[in-house]
Amino acid sequence: MKLETHFNSYPSLKAAFWRDIENLSWPHERVCHPVLKLVQGNDERTKRVAGRTNLCCELILMENPAWIKQKAKIVCSNSDLQNISGALGEIRAFGELLAVWRKRVRAGESGSDFRITSNERDIQIEVFTPQYRTKRSRIEYKPVKSTRITSQITECFPFGWPQRRGQDNVQGEAVSKLAAIKQDEHQFAEDGINLLWCDLQDPALWPLGFGRNQFAPLSVFQEQITSGAFWNAFYAQKGTPVFDNLPVGGYGVERPYIMEFPGRFWRNTKLDFVIADISTNKIVFQNPNRNRDVPDWLFQDLHCISAFDLEASWLDWPSSGQLERRVAIALDSIVKYAMAFRMPPR
Repeated sequence: MKLETHFNSYPSLKAAFWRDIENLSWPHERVCHPVLKLVQGNDERTKRVAGRTNLCCELILMENPAWIKQKAKIVCSNSDLQNISGALGEIRAFGELLAVWRKRVRAGESGSDFRITSNERDIQIEVFTPQYRTKRSRIEYKPVKSTRITSQITECFPFGWPQRRGQDNVQGEAVSKLAAIKQDEHQFAEDGINLLWCDLQDPALWPLGFGRNQFAPLSVFQEQITSGAFWNAFYAQKGTPVFDNLPVGGYGVERPYIMEFPGRFWRNTKLDFVIADISTNKIVFQNPNRNRDVPDWLFQDLHCISAFDLEASWLDWPSSGQLERRVAIALDSIVKYAMAFRMPPR
């Protein structure tokens, strides 16, 4: 099938990228260019991300065509996968913001990526697309051969496999990396409302997706309790146990990682909100420790974001004060679960 035929299924993606993608010079022979992976993907998740990216391109082309053409040039001329993925994340974020706030969204007019203007308070928005930034992201085992087939097991660790035996674990590594994203916060104003948008959709980076269970304090699967990496990165406190797997059946227990630092919302941070886009859902976390008057219209508008996940989000609205209590209960439950299933003492 010709490349243009693939793009014809996504007309707004084609309108934004075709002129530059036609002359694409791509140096990575074994890696598909992220845009080509989007339009050529046959699995349902990639099609869903491509369809949503196409809609975002459509909205941006109507409101700010010069901006998206500039981003398209970066995507098609850059050979750094991190820069390409980051630009695609910005495109998706801008489109999603336009879908709710339309002409109130401004791109590149301040220190942050986007700004939502209002008569009361302006909202600064910074976009981040988490990457594989560690050499410890894969373990490839020796291939097993027979007369007819060859098989090989590869383990993937997006945030790195644990290094300190008996102290680190996989979820702890993820918590550490997620808590550190955009941590210098120079783009934000101390007296403003600041929002971090995390794009976790890239099919090349997340072939299995970024599960909804990562946004809960704890989840259970096949009789094992696991800590949600994204939730703990923002809400856990120093000393909170983080589990890879805590068996509920009474058999062997692996030591958890014990948080050596407070989660992002317990530090001296300017962040008011974090929005995570995982393609199927958009989950919003609010910082319970920021004493800022957030207008009701912002909370109402957050509920209008496409695929907003009310059940997984943590907001201090419409009843003020509920978020602080909810987080405290969750943190207490984590410790009580560790005790209930006999976490071995250190």
